[in-house]
Parts: sequence; structure tokens; C-alpha cells
Amino acid sequence: MRKSNSEFKTAFVSEAGGELANNDYFAYVELDDYACYVVAAGITDFHSSEAARLAVEHLILNFEENPSLSRSVIKRCLQDANQRLIAQGKQERLKASILMLVTDYADFRYGAAGDIRLRVYRKGRLFLRSADMSLAQQLLRHKKTETVLEEHEERHNLYAYLGKRDSFSPFVSDKFKLQDADILALYTGGFWEHVDAGEIDDIFREASNEPQESIDTLEDLLLSRQPAQLKSYTIATIFVNKTYRDPERERKRRLYLKIAIITFIIILIVALIAFLIYKWHQHKVEKLNATEVEVVDFLHADNYARAQASCQDALEQAKDLRRTEDEDRMRRYLVLIDSILRGDELFQAKDYLSAMDVYMTGLDNSREADLMGMSYLERRISQTEGFIYVTDFIALGDKVMAAGDLDRAEAIYYKARDKAALANDKEGRQAAMDALDRLYDERTKQLTDTDKKQKEKSDAAINDAVKQGDELLAKGDIEGAEKAYLEARAIASASGDKAARADAMNSLQSVRDAKNQKKLEENNLQDERNRQYAQAVEAGTQGDKAYMGGDFISAQVYYQSAAEKFLALDESKRAAEMQQKAEAAQMKQQQGMQQQQDAQAAEKKAQELYSQKDFEGAKTAATKAKQLYTVAGNSAKVDEMTLLLQQIDLDAVIEKNMK
Repeated sequence: MRKSNSEFKTAFVSEAGGELANNDYFAYVELDDYACYVVAAGITDFHSSEAARLAVEHLILNFEENPSLSRSVIKRCLQDANQRLIAQGKQERLKASILMLVTDYADFRYGAAGDIRLRVYRKGRLFLRSADMSLAQQLLRHKKTETVLEEHEERHNLYAYLGKRDSFSPFVSDKFKLQDADILALYTGGFWEHVDAGEIDDIFREASNEPQESIDTLEDLLLSRQPAQLKSYTIATIFVNKTYRDPERERKRRLYLKIAIITFIIILIVALIAFLIYKWHQHKVEKLNATEVEVVDFLHADNYARAQASCQDALEQAKDLRRTEDEDRMRRYLVLIDSILRGDELFQAKDYLSAMDVYMTGLDNSREADLMGMSYLERRISQTEGFIYVTDFIALGDKVMAAGDLDRAEAIYYKARDKAALANDKEGRQAAMDALDRLYDERTKQLTDTDKKQKEKSDAAINDAVKQGDELLAKGDIEGAEKAYLEARAIASASGDKAARADAMNSLQSVRDAKNQKKLEENNLQDERNRQYAQAVEAGTQGDKAYMGGDFISAQVYYQSAAEKFLALDESKRAAEMQQKAEAAQMKQQQGMQQQQDAQAAEKKAQELYSQKDFEGAKTAATKAKQLYTVAGNSAKVDEMTLLLQQIDLDAVIEKNMK
């Protein structure tokens, strides 16, 4: 169908030249939908070679079996031809340059290996030309030689040709569109070595519709040069008088256009949806970050009721965004906040023992929540201990000891003793000591004979531990001293040595007194820090209010004060945030001052023009002044300019009537 609806005319000449046999070969086949034109030139040191003929015949047969304009098909045909020449080269090594041109009567593509050339002419001008696959061509391409290709000594030194046994890589071109009146010329080295390319262009520029006339002219031109060593030469031309036009082209074009438009619209919609989803996601992320900052601020300010509400919001937002790290952190914060609020409820209900238990649990939760609320919990524990009587501690210890938990009972008795010591309750302290004696007696009863034999060995260990504790206490290492005294007490308890145990407990009391004093100082420092942090937050809030109210000078003062307070608390991030807000307020103030100055200048100009009875100019200047005062927020001046405009209008009317 394609062939019958197009017009391709082919003519060629192929002669041996001055050689004994023609080593060139040209053949072509024109099928219904495809056509293939192949030119080959044998590369041989013998007088004759079958390489070109074998290569062309193989390519033509291979193409007839699988006609296609595909790049991969053309490359595979050339590779198969290369393998065929290698396999058939038994007596001599068969080698050939090749150029294969394939068309579907509307487009064309060519593949090449060697130095056979193709030139395509469109409307009398050169449209396309192939390049040799030779060392000379590479040198010219990289500007490493000035010798013309046709005279260069390396023009026959090829890096790609049929019959190459390793790294065979033919060139396959892109697909090109054919037009009516195109001319395609294929020729071998026997021709281009003696005829200049410009002369070839001139002949085809003046060509008629008959390719044989051009072939005859080209051959006459070659033979007129009478070259001394004329090799085999082949020239083939294909005149495309009419290309194939698809009758369904317009319908397909409309279909493709419709598909392209629909595809573009779909892509646009998808992109818009993706953008909106991204913006929506970013908004939710920013909201989550702001809520988390709010939670931390409330925790620092010990405002746990507000922190609980914000933390629950942040937890839901983190779940929605599937941010597991934020979700886990907010959940830990929420557990801590619940412990604190529950403890406070029990404390308010005067259930001090239960409150103490909840606060102690909260301390463990604080360690999992970035140590948030730890100072508050420690203060509340200290306050709660003040409301628990020594007798309550002892009664609780007796209950625990009766249950067999001697270690926990010991800790409770020590709390009772420490509380009595702080309250200077001698009777309570003695009761706690008696309870401890009972506990140690009970523990001594449980010792075996083997344990008693270890008593002598433990005495030395007790003395060493007490001595180490005394040395560490003298150096100010309270924690280390307490650890050493506790070790001495444990050894004494295990051995049943009451005297050593009493000495260790007295030493522990000294350590705990120092520890309590240190804890009190730390609590005072934390209270002061919390107070300063609350003041910084309040200053920032006042700055925001002043900024929103247009009082930019006050906003600067508040923001600067907040920045200094945050900086003193080593909150550099919050300090930088306040500093940025102060700079923004300063910029707003400067803009307002500039607007005020411009308004005053416009007002002055209006007054001057009004005095000169230039009512139009005065009205324009007064209107501008009114607009500037409005932007600056100066309502009093806006009213003045309104009165001035009314006066100008009145005087203008009077002046007009007088005239």
C-alpha cells in the first residue's frame, strides 16, 4: 500500500575502475511497506574479493525476513552480517565498508560501518551527510589536522567495518522525515576520493526528476579527471518524487492532540492535588510543631492543666501525620502530666501517702520524658513528706516488714528517721531507730551459721567502707560518701553488728543532712529559673499584644526584654525568636515614621497651595496627606484633613461665584 502510493526512483552505476574486478556491490529491495538500499565496498589486498557481495546479499535477505525501521533491527542486521563475513573468511579475511538505508516511504534511517558516504538534498540544498568511521575523520573532528579528509593518509584507517572480530560497533542514525523532491546519494571511496563534495552538490542542485541523468553526469565528471589509480566505484541515487501520506493522518493527529490535551489536564489536576496535599500537610506539620512548643512552654511554667490539653492535641496531630517519634514523645509527656495532676489531686484531698506514691512514680516517668517536671515533683515530694507523720511511716514500715519485705521496710524506717531529725522530734527519731533495730534483729535471726562465720571478715570491710565515706565527705563528694556509708550499713546489717550498723547510720545521717541542704539550694535555683522563664514568656506575650495594637515602640521594649531574659536562661532559640520580632517591630515603626513624615510634607504643601488659592493643587495634596495619615493610623490628623478638604471645596465655590 505504501509503495503504490509513493514514487521512489533509483539509479546507480558500479564499475571496477582501474582494478581487475569490481570490489563494490549495490542492491536494493522495495517491499509494500519498506525499502532497503545497501552499498558495500570490499576492503582487500587481493585483486578481487567477495566480501561486498556477501555482505549486501546477507543484509537484503535478512531485511526481507524482518523489515523494520527500528534502530535495534538495523543494528542487529549489521551485526549478523559482520558475523557472517567472519565465519566465511576461511581462505582470506573478508572485510567491507557498508551503508544500509531503510525507509517506510515516509521516513528513513541509515546504519553504517566504514567510509561509504550518504548525502541527502532537500530543495536543492544539502540537508544531511554521513561521517566516515576513520582515524582521519576523528583527527579532523578534534581539530588535530588541517589536511582535507580526501587527501589524508589515515582516511582508510577504519575503526568500524564488517569483518571486525572484536568490538564491532556500527553507527545507526536517528529517524528522519522525508519530503517530496528529496534526493539521497550513496557512493564509495572510489568516487569521493576524486570528486569534490561541492561539485556533487552543484550537480544535484540542478537535477531533474530522473536520477539516471544525475548518475551519468557524476560518472562523466569522475572519468574526466582520469585518475591514475582509480579503484572500484559505485554511485547510487534515490529520487523521492512523492512520499507516502497516511490517509488517516488527520484523524490520528486529532486523536493524538485530544489524548495530549487530556493527558495534560490530568497531569495538571494531579499536580494541583499533589500541591494542595503538600501545602495541607505542611500546614499540619507547622501546627504540630507550634503545639509541641506550647506544651514545652507550659511544662516549663509548671502549668500542667494547660499542658495536658495541648499535649493531647499534639498527640492526635502526630497520630494523624503518622510521626511516630513525636507521637511517642507526646505520649510520654502525657503520662508524666497525668502523674503530676493525679498526685496534686491526692495532695489536695490530704491523702498524702497515696500522693507520695504517685509523685515517686512521676519521677520515674520524668526520666523518660526529657526530665520535664522533675524539679516540680521533687518540691512536691518534699512538701508531701512534711504532711506525713513519723508514726505513719513507722506503721507503714511495720506493715511491710510483717509481709516479709525487709528491704522496703528498711527504706521506710529511714524516711521516718530522717523526717524526725528534720523536725527535731527526738521521740519520733528514737521510735524509728527502735524499728530499725527490730528489723535488723529479725534479719539477724535469719542468718545461717555460715553467715556468722563471715562476721569477722565483714568487720574489716565495714571499717574500710566507713573510712572511704569519711574521706569522700571531707572532699565534698556527698554522693560517693553516701554510697560508701550505705555499703558499710549493708555489710553491718548482713553480719548483725548493731554497733557498726549504728555508726554507719549516724554517718549516713550526716550525709543526708548535707544532701538535703544541697537539694534545698537546687530547688531554690529552679524556682528562680521558673520565675524568670515565666517573666520572659509574659514579656513576649505583652510584645505580641503591643505589636497587634500598632504600638511598635512598646513592642520593641517588650521583645528586647524577653530576648535578654531568654538569653540569660540559655534559651538561645527563644531569644533569637524574640530578637527577630523586635527587629520586625522596629521596621514597622520606621515605616510608620516615614509615612508620618510624608503625610506632614503633603499637609504643608496643601496649606501653601491653599494660601495661594490653588484650590485644585491644595485639594490633591490634602487628599494625599489624608491617605498617608490613614495608613499611619493617625485618626486626629485624618479628621483635620477632612475639615481642610471641606474648607477648600467651600472656598473654591465662593471664588468661582465671585469671578
